[in-house]
Amino acid sequence: MAGVLIRMKLSIIKNSMTGGRAAWMLVGAVFGLLFAAATIWLSLVDLPNTEVLGDLMAGVFLMWTLGWLIGPLWGGSAVLRADHFTLLPVPRRRLAVGLLGAAFVGITTAVTALGFLALITYGARQGLVPALLAAPVAALQLVFVVLLSRVVYALFGVVASSRVGAAITGVLFAAMLVLTQSGWMIVVAVMYSDILETGFSHTTTTTLRAIPSSWGVVAVDAAGRGDWALALAAPAGLAVLCVLLLLVWSVELGNPRRARVTIRGSAGRAPVSGGPLGGTTGAVVRKELRTWWRDPLRTTTAVVPVVWALGTVLLPLTFDARLLLPWAGPALALFAITSACNLYSQDGTALWQTMTTGTQRADVRGRQLAYLIVFTPPAVVLSIAFVWWSGLTWTWPWVAAAVPALLGGGAGLIIYSSVFGMVPGPDAHKRPSNPLERADTTGQSNVLFWVGLLPPAPALALVYLGTRFDQPWLTWAGVPVGVLTGVAVALVLGGLAVRKLSADGSDLLHTMRTGRPTVVRSAGGAEAAKKGGTVEGLSWGLGSILLVPQGIIPLVFILSDIHVKSWFLAMYVRPLFGVPIAVVSILAGVALYARAIMTKVNNRAGRAGAPTPAEGRELETV
Repeated sequence: MAGVLIRMKLSIIKNSMTGGRAAWMLVGAVFGLLFAAATIWLSLVDLPNTEVLGDLMAGVFLMWTLGWLIGPLWGGSAVLRADHFTLLPVPRRRLAVGLLGAAFVGITTAVTALGFLALITYGARQGLVPALLAAPVAALQLVFVVLLSRVVYALFGVVASSRVGAAITGVLFAAMLVLTQSGWMIVVAVMYSDILETGFSHTTTTTLRAIPSSWGVVAVDAAGRGDWALALAAPAGLAVLCVLLLLVWSVELGNPRRARVTIRGSAGRAPVSGGPLGGTTGAVVRKELRTWWRDPLRTTTAVVPVVWALGTVLLPLTFDARLLLPWAGPALALFAITSACNLYSQDGTALWQTMTTGTQRADVRGRQLAYLIVFTPPAVVLSIAFVWWSGLTWTWPWVAAAVPALLGGGAGLIIYSSVFGMVPGPDAHKRPSNPLERADTTGQSNVLFWVGLLPPAPALALVYLGTRFDQPWLTWAGVPVGVLTGVAVALVLGGLAVRKLSADGSDLLHTMRTGRPTVVRSAGGAEAAKKGGTVEGLSWGLGSILLVPQGIIPLVFILSDIHVKSWFLAMYVRPLFGVPIAVVSILAGVALYARAIMTKVNNRAGRAGAPTPAEGRELETV
């Protein structure tokens, strides 16, 4: 059974590694290999306090486990799912064992196995016997994380279609983003503290080693000091957990496909006939607000910017830095643009209602107003609360000018992107259990993150000039300019979206219904699209790395005389050479972003210009 499933999985992976999917798998593999190499390197480091190394290893293995828990929720369903074999007369436990065997075939498992070799090198530092014990324990730990991820994913599917499950998904997704982009801050906090010399507190050490992901370290340390009872009890407990997880998973595989959660509204409520939400636009606003509240996918869309903003500004507190606290509100308003950049696709073929009633303008304006109603209150509250908490009173005019421009600009950008850059996804009633299995908007999100910084630029320029020349009236003039800029961007881009919907709404509806453009691509065009997708995905991934962590951040550190090396290449040389390296990285990142955008544009142009099969036959006849 396991052999058949393994061959099946290999065939699926081979045929699915095309386009952007292959690019992101390659980028993920590179990052995984770097993290595995860092784990092995850590196990070989000599520290002043040898006991701290065990705690650090326990913390790193906890991060590996968290990655296995969050990764499937972020990346979507497994290649082989139990519902693929529902009609086959296969016992559930046998199927569970077969799927477990297939789970060990893949890039993620191979990279994790390489990282877990660090347990063997860590044991070798304490002697031959601990190293020999570490080998089977590392294999057992690998089985544990794979099983744990499968069980958690199966159980998560039970609640993922509810609003609570969608909110949890948003929190996990945002936490993963924050750790991916800013996790180096934790490393910096540890390196520049006295933990490496004094060690962790007794409570922290006990808690770390009590978690099952650390039982391998516990077993190796116990073998190193001759405590054989604990050295054997820790892996035995890990084996028992694996058996229990396998049983739970097999039981979960036997459950039939659950009905979707139905979220019903209030009964007997009279329709609104007047007031600020009366009329056609008001009806759209009410509909959109109910959708933001009831749709699990919209719940995830609303939660991610809040958690991302909080995580981004709070993480520097690990080394007592409060400089980012005032920017919680602007960060939320900025990331809301990237999170809600595909609204029409989330509604799917419901667009036909707008097309048949001729309410394109009311629909666009109503969605913009609902977006502002959803994100304005948390952005304002976070701005006021965190500026006050930080004590950095000089940031008041900066934040007050940036927030309205970002919110208004976002209301224009999200509706413009939803119409002009719409990425088709499954209809609401056809969505998988995981809310994250949706249209791939990686390209739009990357572009909108940087484009979203443009609307507040005029207002912030006035604030800078007022601060530079000590003119308070000019400083605070940035606030009304920010409001006017946000309103102008929302009106202009919303108007363009209305025209697009009115002129090409039927084409958009066809794309959302079929997932394909109205014009069928030729065979050669399809092959070019696959190659273009790979180039586009690699350009987005590598461009993001070069632009921010290898370009902007080290350049700011060098100019601010901050001596933090971490993984910033420009910080490992003298500032005289570090600045050019950072600038070159920024330029390379911008160039890769431009390459990705041009690839997407060329793919769309080729798709629009490709002849249909009927046209091809006519040309051949001629």
